[in-house]
Amino acid sequence: QTDVLGRIDFVNPAFENIIGRPTSDLQHTYLINGVFEADREAVLSGWKQSLRNKEVFRGRFRIPSQGERDLIWGDVMTSVIETPDKTLGSITVIRDVSRELEVEEALREEQQRAENILGVLQEGVLMVDIEGRIRFANQTACQFLGTEGDCAQQNFFDLVEIWSDDKLLTHNDFLTGGDIDSLYATLKNRNDGRYDIDLTVLHVRQGRYNERMVFVIRDDSERRRQEERLSWEATHDSLTHLLNRRAFSASLLKCQGEITEPAARSVLMLIDLDHFKPVNDEGGHLLGDDLLKRLADLFKDTVRQSDTVARLGGDEFGIILPMCGLERAEALAERIRERVEELRIEQDGRSFGVTASIGLTELVPGDRGPREVISRADEGSYTAKSRGRNAVVVVPAPS
Repeated sequence: QTDVLGRIDFVNPAFENIIGRPTSDLQHTYLINGVFEADREAVLSGWKQSLRNKEVFRGRFRIPSQGERDLIWGDVMTSVIETPDKTLGSITVIRDVSRELEVEEALREEQQRAENILGVLQEGVLMVDIEGRIRFANQTACQFLGTEGDCAQQNFFDLVEIWSDDKLLTHNDFLTGGDIDSLYATLKNRNDGRYDIDLTVLHVRQGRYNERMVFVIRDDSERRRQEERLSWEATHDSLTHLLNRRAFSASLLKCQGEITEPAARSVLMLIDLDHFKPVNDEGGHLLGDDLLKRLADLFKDTVRQSDTVARLGGDEFGIILPMCGLERAEALAERIRERVEELRIEQDGRSFGVTASIGLTELVPGDRGPREVISRADEGSYTAKSRGRNAVVVVPAPS
């Protein structure tokens, strides 16, 4: 408490503890002198403004102390004490907020650090409220959303569509669902941008009015391309880009499982090239590889899109002809045989080529697996070779 001149008349023990000085040192000193010098002018200005407006003065400023700290931050409130006849002085209440301000500053620094880190992440990170309004988003997230600059305060679900397993995931799906650790999905934004993403969703204060959802969006395109490449390499021949033996066997097994005694049965064709070794030995392996690639293209161009063509190894190829019928398959095999015979490659004044020994057999319900069918077709190609090569031989399936 001060007199009308601003001199201290009384302080309580709490004030003594705050500034580390006893009452005897403080009595009759001016209260304003207890304000840190650098803040004094602003405090006086605020005090005068409050007096003119007949308001309670409120301020936050530094105060020198002889306690644990040299300077403390005080949250201060000062009011005039007066009667109808005269002013008696003032009363001041001070609260030490030094520790609170330190915590607030530390939190601000941590928040700024977190925002700086989030800002440079390759993952998009955004937080939305229960209405879908974006409360925070880093720059990467805004790029996914197809917005220019800051995308905060816009509605996330108005900006994008998220699809998973051919299903459009709605605002309500995310709001009522649980946390999502890793969801492979496709994100489409309003600018026709399309991204393969790996999505994580976390709920904060779920079920409460101030619930938030945090979305972490990772571009998954490269991983999926790698996965597709590895899958392709595991099922295809690297030279001809046809299916390999493993994938061919799987396709044949699938085709056998779909046999329902249709009017036209499925047929297996095995093609064994004749005289391929001399091409390699005399023309070189590069010439042999070129011939194999051209033959692969020839086979694919001759058959239907629904047919399966594979390189089974070396100079052996296989073709599955679903619901083709033996008569049509035999005519197709003859056309392939003729085209193979016509294919020639010129090198250093010499002409190189091969012919084909082809075996055909139908797929029937009594077959126990791919090996039995392949064995019959193999028998056909061996018979063709024994008859002088460059021929098509049909091996009947057991009745």
